[in-house]
Amino acid sequence: MQCGIFMTPYNPPSRTPRQVFDWAVDIARIADEAGYADFMIGEHYTLGWENIPMPEAIIAACAQTTKQIRFAPMAHLLPYHDPATLAVRIGWLSQVMEGRYFLGVAPGGHHTDAILHGFDGIAELPPRQLEALALMERVWEGKPFLEKGKYFQAGFPGPDTMPEYNVEIANNGPYGGRAALELAVTGLSQKSSSMKFAGERDYSPISFFGGTPQMKAHWDTWAEAMESKGHTPDRKRYRVCRDVFIADTDAEAQRLVRKTGMMNTWHLYLKEIYVKFGLFDGIIHDSGVDITPDGIDEQFLIDHVILCGSPETVIEKLEKLADQVGGWGQIVANQHDSIEDPKPWEESLRRLATEVCPKVRMPN
Repeated sequence: MQCGIFMTPYNPPSRTPRQVFDWAVDIARIADEAGYADFMIGEHYTLGWENIPMPEAIIAACAQTTKQIRFAPMAHLLPYHDPATLAVRIGWLSQVMEGRYFLGVAPGGHHTDAILHGFDGIAELPPRQLEALALMERVWEGKPFLEKGKYFQAGFPGPDTMPEYNVEIANNGPYGGRAALELAVTGLSQKSSSMKFAGERDYSPISFFGGTPQMKAHWDTWAEAMESKGHTPDRKRYRVCRDVFIADTDAEAQRLVRKTGMMNTWHLYLKEIYVKFGLFDGIIHDSGVDITPDGIDEQFLIDHVILCGSPETVIEKLEKLADQVGGWGQIVANQHDSIEDPKPWEESLRRLATEVCPKVRMPN
């Protein structure tokens, strides 16, 4: 089983952009040294707790300090970008990274980001994403065209559109060609339309954990959509995002995790969101605990939301989950702010890659 990092980034609004940037670059270096496969970076424009509006800047910086780990914006919010410009920037950066790059796409799921870009809400964004994707694919194809769509326009120059002199066109397509560029999509709610969208286009699925019913639904939706278009679903492509904290013993892990930025994020930010949108429901179902979402406390988070414990305990929890849902290819650790006391957090990240992931048994 591979392991990855998701840098949402879940840093408190009090952090400066420089602090968030430096923290992300430092975690990427640690993850690369530890053997992580992927490092994914969110794109948000107005969220104080998730403030990285330019993930490609972090990816470019990490190109200088890492050697093996792959990077992805997860995800570029396509309705907010000019598709031709974004297609060239993606292709160019993938060449800078010499293949250590893959791409996440999304329509945008936050109301305040939509308002910033002049929309009343997020309902009108999905068709814009589809048109943007279609134009980006044409740009990557590199054949002459001019197209004005309903929302965007794009083109690619050719012999008939040159000025009075010949211009040599730069090769800013994806590294290794379009077929070599992996695209991925995230899903959160149990009835996620993103999983169907991904499967129909042969994009990889990334599931934010919400209990076993949600995980099964995500896989089934993606797999059925893949097969409907003649593609073969492969569980090695399935990524699952979890909160993880590892220490020498279960008691030590429970003691230390209460002091981390992860717990601070749950108290001050994530719990309210999960309660409002019913995202705890599947987790409560799995737990067997008679509790309402509002009543969830630190101990419930430690026992049922966070993969918390010694390496042996975390392995056991992952194998139990895999037996219930059928397995996956990569566990993705959600990144949280621990700038004031980074050592326990960094140690946990290293142990996930070196002591847990290589030993987890997957079904079949």
